[in-house]
Amino acid sequence: MPTAKARDYGLILLASVIWGTSFPGSKLTVGTVDPLFLTFARMALGAALGMVVLAALRRLDVRIFREPVVWALGAVNALGFDLQNEGIVLTTASKTALLVNVNVVFIAILMVLFFREAVTRSKIAGILIGVLGVLVLATKLDPNSLTGGQFAGDVLVFVAGLVWAVYVAGVKWRVDRGGDFVALAAAILVTSAAFAILPIVVVARPPPTSTTGCWLGILYLGLVPTFAPLLLYVASMRTVSPTISALLILLEVVVAAILSFLLLRDYLDAFTLAGGGLILFGAYVATRGEKGLPEAAAMGQALGSSDTALPGPVGIRRR
Repeated sequence: MPTAKARDYGLILLASVIWGTSFPGSKLTVGTVDPLFLTFARMALGAALGMVVLAALRRLDVRIFREPVVWALGAVNALGFDLQNEGIVLTTASKTALLVNVNVVFIAILMVLFFREAVTRSKIAGILIGVLGVLVLATKLDPNSLTGGQFAGDVLVFVAGLVWAVYVAGVKWRVDRGGDFVALAAAILVTSAAFAILPIVVVARPPPTSTTGCWLGILYLGLVPTFAPLLLYVASMRTVSPTISALLILLEVVVAAILSFLLLRDYLDAFTLAGGGLILFGAYVATRGEKGLPEAAAMGQALGSSDTALPGPVGIRRR
């Protein structure tokens, strides 16, 4: 396995673990804070951390905010979080995990349509096994688990999954143009925060005034599972297909299930273990024999680079 590819697989898996911690955190926090405010606060804190990192690395360059695609990605990302946060209030956590994570199917479709990504038997098998794993883990093969919550909540979280499929394809398009991926991750969060404040103003919902735990939850979600995993995910796109990334990201469901058992006393049973095993096996099947993208094609800079020059009109590099 090439060194760059192995490195970027590691980045995705680490991002999955960090993102997995956000599910229990969101479930606890959304009960004490307005969902729309939670989206804004999380994006704003993540953006602030990203800008501090850029300043510390001396790679802060405001020219990236002149790119329309960065603002489009911010709008789509904010919309996805608003939909998920509103939906999880109305439906169950199990259905949220299931309906959001089936976006791996739509990501694969978008990559074929717009990036001409090759469709292989291993990818198809891996996707099917991974989705089956999410189904087993989220529902425990009990149809009654899908009867809780309200239909409106189910629709919201399902649409959130569709929105994020478009978002992933857009991020891939921008990464392929080259440039500083650290700046890109921070800029996406800045524009996400800018768009996330709009619905708060429209509906005039007040900020939380309740417990200390509420603010601790907001601080955790904003400072830990927001900028860092996004940075790792964007960096990995230099050599790893978003279809494969989406399968590896399913590890977050396993992490969330384990943490929910440890922190929230959610029941951890054979279905949880079997579902997690299927997710990991599906990722393994899909990545067997997968050829990584040549790192030069994405022109992503290393973390230690001080060059922040923006890319020229180089176009999309396709597999």
